[in-house]
Amino acid sequence: MGSTSKNRFSGRALIIFAVVSFIISGLLIGAASEPTNAAYTTETNQSQVSPDAEVVSYNNLSAAGQDVFDQALRADGAATVHQSPPDFDYPGDTMDYTYVEKNGTIYTIGTGSNSCWVCAFVDPLSIVAGLAGAILLLRGVYRLVNGEADAT
Repeated sequence: MGSTSKNRFSGRALIIFAVVSFIISGLLIGAASEPTNAAYTTETNQSQVSPDAEVVSYNNLSAAGQDVFDQALRADGAATVHQSPPDFDYPGDTMDYTYVEKNGTIYTIGTGSNSCWVCAFVDPLSIVAGLAGAILLLRGVYRLVNGEADAT
């Protein structure tokens, strides 16, 4: 029979902590672990475009550039894109704007990056939370099986 020290958690408490740890691990696994890019497109009045401004033809964009443009055009607001074609710039602190002409209409596409220094810790943290959950679960089951239940 094991020790019934008042400073120890019961088997049931360890199992509850294990379940919470598994839930946290599962939530972190689905979190974005790398920076993502945002893009949005708005129709632009041709009179607002300076004669000196460069207007890129949609057909001259790369396939990935066209895909990003189309995603942004379909989105209601900003679209999150997981690619970075060289057709556009993705600054981390501001948005970069490019004029694109498609089917006779000029659009402004704004692109930027959601850089995140904390994102590098998401994957390791999810692994640690999962391992902690496994250890707590095993320890809790061990205590319940060996009769180390709640001390009264």
